[in-house]
Amino acid sequence: MLAGFFQLFPIASDQLHGQYDLRLVILSWLVAVFASYIALDLVGRLRDTSNTKADILFWLVGGSIAMGAGIWSMHFIGMLSFTIPGLTLRYDLFWTGFSLLVAVLVSGFALYLLKAATLNLMHLLVGGVILGLGIASMHYTGMGGMLITLNIRYLPNLFFVSILIAIFASEAAIWLALKSNQIILKMRNRIKLISAVIMGVAICGMHYTGMAAAIFTPLCGNVAGVGTLDPTVLSMSVAAITFVILGVAYFASAYKEASNQQKLETARQLGMAEVAASVLHNVGNVLNSLNVSTNILSEKVNQSKMQSLNDLRTLMHEHKDNLGDFIAKDAQGSQIPRFLDKLTDHWNEEQQAMSGELGMLTKNIAHIKDIISTQQGFRGVKSMEHVIQINDILQEALLITGLDISREIRVEKDYAHLKPILIDKVKMLQIIINLLANAKEAVRASSKPDKLIMIKTSLNDSKTISIEVRDNGVGITPEHVKKIFSYGFTTKQTGHGFGLHMCALSANEMGGSLRVKSDGVEKGATFIFEVPYRIPAKL
Repeated sequence: MLAGFFQLFPIASDQLHGQYDLRLVILSWLVAVFASYIALDLVGRLRDTSNTKADILFWLVGGSIAMGAGIWSMHFIGMLSFTIPGLTLRYDLFWTGFSLLVAVLVSGFALYLLKAATLNLMHLLVGGVILGLGIASMHYTGMGGMLITLNIRYLPNLFFVSILIAIFASEAAIWLALKSNQIILKMRNRIKLISAVIMGVAICGMHYTGMAAAIFTPLCGNVAGVGTLDPTVLSMSVAAITFVILGVAYFASAYKEASNQQKLETARQLGMAEVAASVLHNVGNVLNSLNVSTNILSEKVNQSKMQSLNDLRTLMHEHKDNLGDFIAKDAQGSQIPRFLDKLTDHWNEEQQAMSGELGMLTKNIAHIKDIISTQQGFRGVKSMEHVIQINDILQEALLITGLDISREIRVEKDYAHLKPILIDKVKMLQIIINLLANAKEAVRASSKPDKLIMIKTSLNDSKTISIEVRDNGVGITPEHVKKIFSYGFTTKQTGHGFGLHMCALSANEMGGSLRVKSDGVEKGATFIFEVPYRIPAKL
């Protein structure tokens, strides 16, 4: 059996040699690059945190067909580029179709693997091996569909080298698919294109190594047969259908991206409106405190015992000619020193109380100034990258949400020592404000007397920063956790369902991620926001 598949004996002297049409070889590489780019783009669509189950199924099935058709087409065009002088190569319809089915199935497996939120090294290794074996199976199944008056055997060394190339190419494809969707948006397309070129070279390398492993020798008899397709018609059909499928996939993905950007802009504008509303609300609270302080000061001034000095002045005026005898000998006059002692004590008490209220007034006025200054600075910053300190951004968010002076809610901070990073300040501040505002509402709605919000920053590795916002509020049901980032989904009676969706999209644009954990109702929730740890070169 092995002797019928592998070239185990010396190569016969009647071996036939073929030749390649360079134009079709280049075309096969271009198809591989285009298919790889579409596959990388589809991975981003499939890993979109706002996807519903229907969206995931749509991108999984559609992506499998597009990616599978692209990979298969590259191999088939590569086979069509190969000719043996004097022979017409034809292909069996069944085995040709079966090789396409194999390509679609292995593509579906790869996309299903990549849709998971987190992947470990074992997923990457096993997935690459299975995908590589699947691609190799597709190639050699397609080779088996060649209906020619030839015998085909394979050189074992090149055969296994082609399989190893397929596995390594698959490992690289999976890794590049993950990494190309984890960087900031403005660099994403550039990295995808570079990755697609690399993947195209790897896929072609596997195909042409497999073709080099084939040894063709004459076979008696004619296998012209039924159900075959002419190579010219087949090549035109394959090229046309492939580019149509890949084009549809590209435009579907582009439409989804444009839709995401439109939703993101809408959500961002609403987020800005919420920030403004939060600023007004917090300023209103501080103004209430100012009103209380001014009322207390007014009351103390009106009821001050220092007004008794007027009576004392009148009395002393009446006895100015004999003031010494009046204080020394008169019963009423002798009370003046003790009266002054008590009045001094009252004055000290009133001064201390009024100083405290004036201190509160000064603090609250400064707080209003800080809130307005922060909000104006927030409005003035364009959506571009800045060098910022994470702790400063968190403090600004606490200031805008009013949590920095809240007496009802306790805020605990656990900040790691992090260097300033280069990041989009507007997007980051909007995300943190949204998470803190949600946590504030969650703890207020809870029946627990101890209302707590914890903020933690940490360096996961040398590449990512994690910001956790944890509360002990009302919690999230398992059903809601699955769709918490979906567009339009909300658990609030007055919510619009754009906030967390905007946060998830913004985090993705920044090359980061946003996820949530909750053990259920009244068990709180933890939102984990991760961003790249990009330190400016000068630091």
